[in-house]
Amino acid sequence: MKFTPPGLAAVGYDLTPPFVVDVSLDPVGDLSAQRQTELRFITVARVLPGRRVSGLAEHEGRTVFAKLFYGKRALHYWQRELRGARRMAHAQITTPGLLAQGASADGSGFVVFYEALEDVHNLRDDDIEDVLAATQILARLHDANLIQSDVHIFNFLRCLGNYFAIDADGIRSAYLPRQHFRNLAMFLAQRRPVFDRDVDEVWSVYSASRGAYVSRMGSTALVAKLIRQQRRQRVRRYLKKTQRECTEFVRHRSWRHNFLCDRAHWQRLQRFMLFAEDMMAEGIPLKLGNSSTVVRIEVAGHGYVVKRYNLKSSWHRIRRLFKRRARDAWRNGHHLAFLGVDTAKPVALLETKWGWLTGVCYLVMPDVGSQDLGQVLAAQPEAFDRYAGKTVGLLENLAAAGLRHGDLKATNFVLAHDRVVLIDYDAVQAGSLDKDVTRFLRNWQDVPDLHHQWSMALAPLQVYLEGNR
Repeated sequence: MKFTPPGLAAVGYDLTPPFVVDVSLDPVGDLSAQRQTELRFITVARVLPGRRVSGLAEHEGRTVFAKLFYGKRALHYWQRELRGARRMAHAQITTPGLLAQGASADGSGFVVFYEALEDVHNLRDDDIEDVLAATQILARLHDANLIQSDVHIFNFLRCLGNYFAIDADGIRSAYLPRQHFRNLAMFLAQRRPVFDRDVDEVWSVYSASRGAYVSRMGSTALVAKLIRQQRRQRVRRYLKKTQRECTEFVRHRSWRHNFLCDRAHWQRLQRFMLFAEDMMAEGIPLKLGNSSTVVRIEVAGHGYVVKRYNLKSSWHRIRRLFKRRARDAWRNGHHLAFLGVDTAKPVALLETKWGWLTGVCYLVMPDVGSQDLGQVLAAQPEAFDRYAGKTVGLLENLAAAGLRHGDLKATNFVLAHDRVVLIDYDAVQAGSLDKDVTRFLRNWQDVPDLHHQWSMALAPLQVYLEGNR
C-alpha cells in the first residue's frame, strides 16, 4: 500500500508494514542524487500519530533506517533531527551514519535515512555492563556539552561488540554540570529502584570518564538524590498516561461508561466494554463477596481475571464519587509494574456511569495462574528453595520503591510459570514495608519450620528496612 504523509496521519497507530512512501532525497554519503524514488517500510519501530514514523525501509535494494516526519511541525522536528545528528558526529559519538535527507514527493513530510546496523541488540538495564557502556557514551556527550533530552536504555544499541547512541532528535545543548548530572540521573531512574545500589559503580565510571573537575562538582549522594527526583517525576507522568488515550492505552468514554484498555488487548476486550455482566456470568467464580466479585473468564483463547467492585447501597454509590477503589487499583497495578515489581498488571478498567455518577466498576487482569504460595508450600515444603529467592526479590523491589502492599497474605502471591506474582494491589501506598513483612511472616506461624526459613531469608531485608527508618 502506498501512503502520502496525510494518509499516514489518518491511519494513526494502526500502521502495518509493508507500505510505500514516495520521497525526493538530497544526497548525503553514497545514495543516489536527488530525484523522486520509493521508500518501502518493512518494519515499524515506532509511530507517533500525526508526527513521525520510523523503522527499517528498503531503498533501491538497500536496507536503511528511516524516519519520516509529517504533520504541522514536521519541518521543525526534521531540522532538529538533522541538527542532533550533526552534533553527535562533531562530538565523535559512535552512532549510525546519516546517509540521506529529503522530503516526501508531495512536500508535506520530511525524511532522514541512517545506516541500518546488522546483528543489533537492545541493551538491558539489569545488565551492569550495558549500563556502564551507555554511561560512558553519556559522559562523552556531556563532555561535548550535549545531553539526551529523553535518555533511556533503548537509545543505545550493541552491534558486533560496539555500543552506539541513537535518537538524534533528543540531542540538546547543555553547558552546566548540574544539567549533565540530572541527565545521568534521568537515565538511571528508569532502572528498577533496587538497582540504585549500583550508583557508586556508575558514578565511578562516569567521573573517571570526565575527569577531576566533574568529580569535584558531583558525588554519589548528589546523583542518588537526583535519581529519586527523576523517578518521582517519571511515575507521575506515567500514571497520567494510564488515564488517557496514548500509544499504550485506548480510552473509550461515553455518557454510560469510561473504558481504559491496554492497546495490545483492545481487540479482544471490546466486547467486554459492552457486555461485561454477560461475560462475568459465563466465567468461573473465584470470590463472591459483598464488596467485590472475582471471576475467571476466557476471551479468544486468552485467560483473564475480572474483579467487579460492587455497590452495596445508595450511600456506597455516593462514597464512590470520592473514593474510587477500581481506579486506585488500576493506578496501583501500573505503578508496581512500572517500577519493576512482578505483578498481574491490569489490562482494562471499565467504570459504568450515569453522567457524572459512577456505578459498578470492573478491573480486568491477565490470568497468571491458580496456585498460590500458601497452597504450594503447604503441600510441598521442600519447594521453599525454589520460590524463596523470587519472593524475597519481589519484596526487595517493593521496599526499594518505597511502597507497601497492605495485605501480604500468602494467597496474594501467585505462582506462574516459575514466577512469583503479586496480586490484589488495592491497598498499595507509599510507606515502609515493615508491617508488610510482619504480616507475611504470620502466614507461616502455624508451620514452625517454614516460619524459621522465611525469617532467615528475610533477615537481610529487615536489616535494610531498619537502616532506612
